[in-house]
Amino acid sequence: MDIETTTCISLYHLGVVRHYAEEHGMSMRTFLSALVSFAAQCKNIDVGYFKQVKYRPKGSEWKRLHLVLYNDEYEFFLDVKKLWKMSLALVIAYCLDNVLYDFLQFLTKAEEDEDYYADNYRYRGYAFEIGEEENIFYYKLYWGPHPEIVKEALKV
Repeated sequence: MDIETTTCISLYHLGVVRHYAEEHGMSMRTFLSALVSFAAQCKNIDVGYFKQVKYRPKGSEWKRLHLVLYNDEYEFFLDVKKLWKMSLALVIAYCLDNVLYDFLQFLTKAEEDEDYYADNYRYRGYAFEIGEEENIFYYKLYWGPHPEIVKEALKV
């Protein structure tokens, strides 16, 4: 089942996304999903603790953007929004303003190596763990195979 959501995007950013998605033979949804995933893996943003959620700046010309996301993409976007303390509109704007150049270099290299990055299984290893250690409650998110599964697989 796919999940529908709506956000907004500046007209400038919309043009950028359309251009590069077309240039790389992707849908806009796939391009944005791959970009946000790449940005999250770059680890160049501070996780926001005890901060208010930030929204895109008012005043710029923008357009409503309707996205139909796979279930796992939607969960990933929710996690990024939660950790970065940003609305989806601001997450997209941040990625386009701060990570796009590095992402395009990575994407071009992946395409040259025939390691096509825009696959449908980018988030398929999603798992979470809830527990308590020394009376401290924790919640771990894994965007890849759970470490115990990897350990068991390597024993074989």
